[in-house]
Amino acid sequence: MTSRTLATIFTALALPLATAVAQTPAQAPAGAAPKGLQVPGGGIEQQPAGTVPWELLQQAKTVQKADKRFGPVFTREIQSLDKREVKLYGFMMPLDQSRMQKRFLLASFPPHCPFCIAGGPESMVEVVADKPIEFTYEPIVVAGRMAVLQDDVVYYRLTNASAVAP
Repeated sequence: MTSRTLATIFTALALPLATAVAQTPAQAPAGAAPKGLQVPGGGIEQQPAGTVPWELLQQAKTVQKADKRFGPVFTREIQSLDKREVKLYGFMMPLDQSRMQKRFLLASFPPHCPFCIAGGPESMVEVVADKPIEFTYEPIVVAGRMAVLQDDVVYYRLTNASAVAP
């Protein structure tokens, strides 16, 4: 992979994150992730009780490993979620062009641009549903079995997932 390609990928991942930090409410310390879920229009919505907070998942750090490849470093608290049944609250980012989605990304940021990735890999979860879930622009709650991934493109995957009431 050329350095130009790497720079393009890094810019594509960093730009939405920089925009999100720039829109952080004034009461939050500079550079701190906002509490709750960012919703269209710039507001912050509290996550429903019983859902894993995005602030926890976003504690994962991307570092360069000894083999020169980049990958995640997870806190113990994040690692404790591996192979556990959890609920997540976020925005659907479809991976195909159909009304019903069986595999999609769940993001902590609303999909404001169809060509932009909302945040980095610590701000999204790949969801694989048992039954297709109808696409919506509104935030949803999904429940399933969490996988914390060391060697994948995504850091988190939710399998056996289904939409549940908040």
